[in-house]
Formats: sequence, C-alpha cells, structure tokens
Amino acid sequence: MASTESTSQPLLIVFARALQAGRVKTRLIPDFGEEGALTLYRLLLTRTIAAACGFPGRVQLWLDQADTELQALAQRHGWSCHLQQGEDLGEKMAQALNSGLAQADQVLLVGSDCAVLDQDYFEQALQALDKAPVVFGPSEDGGYVLIGSSSQALWHPKRFRGVRFGGEQALADSIACFPGERVVRLPVLWDVDTRDDVIRAQSCGLLPVLQGTE
Repeated sequence: MASTESTSQPLLIVFARALQAGRVKTRLIPDFGEEGALTLYRLLLTRTIAAACGFPGRVQLWLDQADTELQALAQRHGWSCHLQQGEDLGEKMAQALNSGLAQADQVLLVGSDCAVLDQDYFEQALQALDKAPVVFGPSEDGGYVLIGSSSQALWHPKRFRGVRFGGEQALADSIACFPGERVVRLPVLWDVDTRDDVIRAQSCGLLPVLQGTE
C-alpha cells in the first residue's frame, strides 16, 4: 500500500469493498443473486470513481481487504491505496479521517453506494468545512453518503461508539457524537441498498437495466 506526503490540498477518501461475490451489496442478493449484486456494486463503484476524478484535490482509495484489481485501479488514477483499520465501520471511518487530517486541512470520506454524488456536492462539503469542523451528507434512509472534517483532534477510534450503523438512526446517532461542535448537514441524497433503489437508479439513467431487474 502506498503512502502520501503532507499537503494543504483537500483530500477525498473513498471507502470500497473487495470485489467478491457474496460480500458486497448483500441486501440485493435475494433479488439479484450474488453475481448480480456484485455487478451492481461494480457499476456503483465506477460512478463513485468517476465522481472522485473531478475532486479538486487528492484522492485515496481505502479497501476493507486487499484487492489486486482495485489496487491497480487506484494506481492508474495516481491515487494511493490503503487498508481500512478498526473493528467496525465507526472505527474505520474515524481512523481514516484521523490519518487524512494529518495530511490535509480538509478531508471528505464517501462510500460507494451513492449514484448521485457529484463535483457540486463535494464543493458544498468543502465550503461547509470553512465554517464548521464536521459536515455530513445525509441520505434518505437516515444514514449518510458523506462525512467530512477539518479538525484532526476530533478523531479518535471510539468517536462513533454506540452509533447504530445500517439503520435509520445512523445519522442522528453520529451527529450526537459531537456535542458542543458545530455540524453542517448538506442537502439529502439517496444511496442504492434495495431493489426499489436499483429501479429508481435505472429509471434515472444512473444504472443500466440488468436481467432480472425489469
């Protein structure tokens, strides 16, 4: 895994999962099968990567485990590639943000499930960090598609202790972890977790129609 030098440029961290059938988009497996869910994940990740290519700063790809295909993809884009560290999602995000803020004044972190992330949304997040130390990009399901920060001191491994990730309380729980801090919420977006989300993305032209998704 590559390392990076300190810079004042903003940094975008993209969290991604290794490309293994049965381990990605598991909520879609009952409707699309393991291979179908993997195909959909690849398409969503491709959209996220395309959005990241327009980010006005550096980009890092953080993987849940080593994946030669994704490591090669990062290398082709000139991005460094890292392994997520921590026992759960909260620890992984906190440690990635801590690491990023040792290198950059502003850091954004996104996953790979939101098909509508774009350059404008990144710009809104960076502008928010001029006014507040933490920014969230809420999702319609009660979670969030983006988190950003401009204060390394906030990020210790247990920052998100007790957060109910994966449910409708994820955003509210996460914001509650910053008592006394100003937190900015961006406009609400949506991610792709269910069959209805897939159909919505297809109807918007964000995903192609695959066999079994008609």
